[in-house]
Amino acid sequence: MGFLSIDLGTILFTLLNTLILFLGLKHFLFQPVQDILAKRQEAVDQTLKDAAAAKERAEQAESEYTEKLAAAKEESTAMVRNATRRAQQRSEEIVAAAKAEAAGIMKQNAEELEREKRKAESELRAEVSGLAVLVAEKVVGREINPDDHARLIDEFIDSVGDAE
Repeated sequence: MGFLSIDLGTILFTLLNTLILFLGLKHFLFQPVQDILAKRQEAVDQTLKDAAAAKERAEQAESEYTEKLAAAKEESTAMVRNATRRAQQRSEEIVAAAKAEAAGIMKQNAEELEREKRKAESELRAEVSGLAVLVAEKVVGREINPDDHARLIDEFIDSVGDAE
C-alpha cells in the first residue's frame, strides 16, 4: 500500500512548492497584470473625462452658434427692412421729382401756348387792320391819310378786342 499512503514530507513539500509558486506568480504575474489593468482603467477614465469635456465644449459652441445665427437673422431682417424703407423713400422722392418736373413742363407749355396765342392775335390784328384799311380805301374811294389810318386801326382793334 505504499502507493496510497500519505507521506507528511510529500504533503509539506507539495504545500511549500504551491506556496512558492503562488508567491512567484503573484509577484511576477498578478502584480504586473494588476498594474497594467490600473493604468488602463486610468486611461479609460481620462478618456471619458476628455470626452465629457469635449461634449460640454461642443454644446457650448453649439449654443454660441445658435445665438450668433439668431443675431445674424435679426440683423439681416433689419437690413432688409431698412433697405426696403430706403427704397420706398427713394421711390417717393423720384415720384415727387417727376411730378414737380411735369408741373414745370406743364407751366412752361401753358406760358408758351399763351405767348403763341398773343403772337397769333397780334399777327391776326395786323393782317385784319391791313385788310380793313384796304376795304376802307375802296369804300371811301380815296386814300386815307396817316391820322385817319391810325384812328381806323385803333377803332377796329378795339372792336375786335371787345368781340373776344
